[in-house]
Amino acid sequence: MIYLAAGYAVIWIVAFGFIYSMVSRQQSIQKDVAMLEQFLKEDELL
Repeated sequence: MIYLAAGYAVIWIVAFGFIYSMVSRQQSIQKDVAMLEQFLKEDELL
């Protein structure tokens, strides 16, 4: 029974780690997109 609980704990930890990783990647991509949009706006003004 202890192995079942340990297995569930490991699966939940891995799942939350994966979700955290995806959220941080998405935030990084959003920052990059905002920076590129700013560069395009500056380029259009020139």
